[in-house]
Amino acid sequence: MLLTPYHFADRWEEAVFHDRPNRFTLVLKSGNRRIRAYLPNTGRLEEYLVEGSPFYIVPHVSEKFRYKAVSTFYQGNYVFLDTIQMNHLVGSLIGEGLLPWLKDCICLKQEKSIGSSRFDFCVERRGSPPLIIEVKTCTLVHNGLAMFPDAPTLRALFHLDHMSRLTEEGFEAAMLFVIPNAGARRFMPNLHTDPDFSEKVFEERHVSFRAVTLKLTDPVTVDPGSLREIPIDLGHAGRNRADSGSYILVLENSIDRKIEVGSLGFRNFRKGYYVYVGSGLKSLGARLRRHRRSGKKKFWHIDYVTPEHFKLRKTYTIRRPDRIEHLMVERVRSIAQAEVAGFGSSDSSASSHLFYFQTPPFRSAQFIDIVLDFRTGTE
Repeated sequence: MLLTPYHFADRWEEAVFHDRPNRFTLVLKSGNRRIRAYLPNTGRLEEYLVEGSPFYIVPHVSEKFRYKAVSTFYQGNYVFLDTIQMNHLVGSLIGEGLLPWLKDCICLKQEKSIGSSRFDFCVERRGSPPLIIEVKTCTLVHNGLAMFPDAPTLRALFHLDHMSRLTEEGFEAAMLFVIPNAGARRFMPNLHTDPDFSEKVFEERHVSFRAVTLKLTDPVTVDPGSLREIPIDLGHAGRNRADSGSYILVLENSIDRKIEVGSLGFRNFRKGYYVYVGSGLKSLGARLRRHRRSGKKKFWHIDYVTPEHFKLRKTYTIRRPDRIEHLMVERVRSIAQAEVAGFGSSDSSASSHLFYFQTPPFRSAQFIDIVLDFRTGTE
């Protein structure tokens, strides 16, 4: 059967990333123009918010914005970002019988309110209990592995808990991860950014989980014939559930300064950004909480600079029990402008664990690749 493509807009244009001043606003550049665009996606989207990253915008009428950013391009594939439009698309796919496990649908209710929750869909089927479906758009796909969420989400955790309780009242329930990126080959809950949600997925016995991908043939067109279900890989994620792993801290130093760093003595620190690579193989959470705590007894070199002197801007956890700290150090060193000799390497063969960047490293595609390579185990 020849399926009609879904066009989300009649026209579009390309611009490149410049800044994201808040969750719903992108500042883009197109030639000499600076464009403020509405971003209908509250995720972190860090892999796209890097220098030179393309965004595709369409006309948008509102008091604040003339444009809306609907998609981007990553690792050879268009990625659709408009979560509201994706929910509308899923409703069409269900209504047209394109999801094989929902072909017995006889009535579809959208935005179904039950108690304190409002779910995306309630499907009535022949000879089966009503099925509650909550759709989660997954935009993070790196080296073939899709992961949700890309930021901690209390909303998804609440929905999942409520869906589980509704199964005791005669409903069936499913969480559907829709991945508008044809590069996805498997899916797993993102235990690196939201271990609580991931743990709930591991433990859940009443709610079913499915993941499907869709291909965009251009920045605003989805091919419904490309719809395919991909496996949910709980095995890979499950092997990394323990509170153990490595991490990267991004620190900002607002002025040139000299700091005494324990046995290293006084060291000069230029204004800019510093990336620290560490590990917490026995208790990752406790190690990260220590870095945020003021007034602690100074034991490690990093204790002398944060949080009193350097502002902690970003924390990237990699929940893996294997020792990868030295591999991460080498990758970060390869893209840094300089290193602080001897810093953090008292019990390491590396010359340093602290590296200098003049500009924010999290706006560099090379840096984000390092984080995601290790999170997906594809380094």
